[in-house]
Amino acid sequence: MRIPRGGKIAAMPYLKTDDRARIYYEEHGTGTPLVLAYGIGGNATMWDVNVPGLAARHRLILWEPRGHARSDSPDDPAKYSFERWALDLGAVLDHLSLRRAHVGGLSLGAGIATRFALRFPRRVRSLVITNSSSASGLPLSWQNVVMRARSIEVTLTQGMDAMAEFAMTANPNVSERLALDPSAKAEFYEEYRQLTPIGYANSLRALLAMDHITDDLPKLRMPVLLIGGDRDPSLPPMRVMHRKIRGSKLVVLSPASHFANRDQPEAWNRVVLDFLAKVDKKR
Repeated sequence: MRIPRGGKIAAMPYLKTDDRARIYYEEHGTGTPLVLAYGIGGNATMWDVNVPGLAARHRLILWEPRGHARSDSPDDPAKYSFERWALDLGAVLDHLSLRRAHVGGLSLGAGIATRFALRFPRRVRSLVITNSSSASGLPLSWQNVVMRARSIEVTLTQGMDAMAEFAMTANPNVSERLALDPSAKAEFYEEYRQLTPIGYANSLRALLAMDHITDDLPKLRMPVLLIGGDRDPSLPPMRVMHRKIRGSKLVVLSPASHFANRDQPEAWNRVVLDFLAKVDKKR
């Protein structure tokens, strides 16, 4: 496991949810709490370039949704859904005795946080959404559905190295990152090798079955930050979110792919920290 640049891990514990799934999380720094999850297939170390800056001002809590890396990966597909993941996020806050927190994430992580904010708005100090189409709740394109279905097949029949190779050629989220930084190829192999085939396949199934929350987005009343990348296929859905959520702020980083936090870590941190500072100052 990589140690975040310029920092060290303060805690690496687990918690158990109401259905007894074990969830991994870690904490860094002090201050108002900020709780983040990464995208599908990702893990907490994918924030390593952001941890020192964020933890200098906030109690940063990184967690891995079920089906990912160090968290449990139940065999039963019925144990995966955005609703279940949102309840798991609530379990993280409960375990840490956090009544309210800034919550968010990248891609799938932001989709989870958005649904949590809709269901438990009083627990959300602000919502930080980066590089996410699932947060918009829009139906997936047929091309995305085909790619994700094929991903399940590759994962279960050929394993995670084959899945990494398929993602690098067939998933535009990944290929755009590689176009900006070819050295990220090793990073993607490492990311996929931390997954269990059943956990990743079941997570993909939940993504394909996601609930469409677009019409509910105007109900969000907390401060909302949207960060996109100019080369990210998720940018159009995020523009829809920006139109739907009154008072939301949209920042587009360039050049940046679906992994904007890694493509532009300093700019990404600056945008997030400035936003959180304004929220904390008002409340």
